[in-house]
Amino acid sequence: MKSVPFYELKPGQVVAEDVFKGSTLLISKGTVLRARDIERLKNHGIKTVTVYDETDFVTGAIQEKIIVQFEDIPSLVDEEQYSQWHEQFEIVKDITYLKEDTSELEELVEDIYKKFLKADDLVLNLFHSIGEKALNAHSINTAIISTLIASKLDMPEMFLNSLLKTCLLHDIGYSLIGNRVIFDYDNLDDMTVRSHILSAYEMLRSIQSKIGKDVVDSVSTHHERFDGNGIFMKLKENSISPLVRILQVGDAYDSYIESGHSPYNAMSFLLRYSGLIFDPYYVSVFFSIAGLYPTGTEVILNNGKKAVVIRKGKTSSFPVVKFDNTIVETGVESGLFIKEVVRKGE
Repeated sequence: MKSVPFYELKPGQVVAEDVFKGSTLLISKGTVLRARDIERLKNHGIKTVTVYDETDFVTGAIQEKIIVQFEDIPSLVDEEQYSQWHEQFEIVKDITYLKEDTSELEELVEDIYKKFLKADDLVLNLFHSIGEKALNAHSINTAIISTLIASKLDMPEMFLNSLLKTCLLHDIGYSLIGNRVIFDYDNLDDMTVRSHILSAYEMLRSIQSKIGKDVVDSVSTHHERFDGNGIFMKLKENSISPLVRILQVGDAYDSYIESGHSPYNAMSFLLRYSGLIFDPYYVSVFFSIAGLYPTGTEVILNNGKKAVVIRKGKTSSFPVVKFDNTIVETGVESGLFIKEVVRKGE
């Protein structure tokens, strides 16, 4: 790690320590800096920021670390289980192995499927990682969210099997080309974004008979848009596979958080682009699962207390929150309401 003056900060650097202005968190640890973040730090008079340097990644000092998104909230799945999934996904990413044997992919799909089938009262606190393992975490998280959506809709097991494979493999192209755009819904003309689709298709079609044509087709079309303005094929609405339309919700939500935004911002993005990028039906299903204020959203209550959302409450607008070591559901019964959201990454 190294301390860098704000005028030497560059987009793409990874923040190694939380950046505060007084008691306000400006940029959280693990955030991949964007130009707007750097400008925000400048406007707040932040003189220096600690970032990871190249040696941190080369030595493996942070590569292997899996971190739960919000430390004070129970995780969605225990760390041991998540670490096991990471190890399995490492094998899945090995293209040579995957071409010879897809059993590890099948086992990973089965594990996630069983874990989150008909899961209720969720604390949607996902694990993330930085460095080379970040793609693993994102792929697993996308699979988890998509499973929750499909399970809510009572999708058949065969559909869920294909959905999970598609989610786990959707960004494998980034592994193949050795470069990754974390949030890849901003600029579909970016050559890295376009290349990760093409490279994945070229690789996966050679094992199409093992993983299914629907999976290969879905991976290669996962950046089509509901309004028809996506990459390559310009598919629109129901001409886009439901595998893709569900995957996109989990993909965008998780990668938006990974790129430095709050869960509330991520949900707001999905709602804002519902009917444009995303199928509004599947966005609404995820909204019914996570609520307007997803797990980890920091809020100010009407009593002036700062709180963090633990999970969705009985309704989407009144979540269960924690403050001063007290857990309470907002709403009429408690008399507590959300006055405002603590903004992050904007």
